[in-house]
Amino acid sequence: MSQKKNKIQEICRRKPSQWLMALLLPFVLVGGYFCPRLGFTVLVLITFFLILSSKKGRFYCGWFCPMGAFHERILSYISLKKDILPVFKSSWFRWLLFSMMMGLMCFRLFAAWGDPKEIGAVFRMMWIISMGMAIGLGLYFKPRVWCSICPMGSLQGISSRNTYLLTVGEGCKQCGICRKVCPIQTYPGAFKDEGRVPSIECLRCSNCIMNCPQKILSFQNPAAM
Repeated sequence: MSQKKNKIQEICRRKPSQWLMALLLPFVLVGGYFCPRLGFTVLVLITFFLILSSKKGRFYCGWFCPMGAFHERILSYISLKKDILPVFKSSWFRWLLFSMMMGLMCFRLFAAWGDPKEIGAVFRMMWIISMGMAIGLGLYFKPRVWCSICPMGSLQGISSRNTYLLTVGEGCKQCGICRKVCPIQTYPGAFKDEGRVPSIECLRCSNCIMNCPQKILSFQNPAAM
């Protein structure tokens, strides 16, 4: 099968899944106003994707995250697409944001404990806060800049540290094409000496693999390397 045909099939699989998941946003954000218990959908998604990340890493961020799908398929049309600042790729900033978001959520959950409606409203509120920050950043920077610092994405990256990694084979020319097509501006060529990209830095969207002129990028589990 030709590389072009493979690329077309990959795109045809990913785009429908993203559009489908993007529909969850109005369902939870708007529907949750009338039925706060819909906020538990957020908890279900977080738990489900976190468990599955142990098998394929942040693959579910790249293919099925409702927020990521919205940013990539809709927000991208009006985004200025400026380069992502280095601070958004730094570990300290990721975990600072994670601590702040988790602290706020735990505080609100403690106050709402015992009332299912209020608990559901807390999860909906956290999604609204995340969505607001993500849209604000995505309008100026690359649409999926939030994925670089997303607390849940960070957790998935840690839980899948040695799972389904993007590997860089011999022959990398560091042409930079992979960096240009990556939704979160990761540059696999910078990791050619290590031979693999850190799990937290990759959404497993396959954009770089499909566009690499040297065809030396692939996903592998460490046991098979």
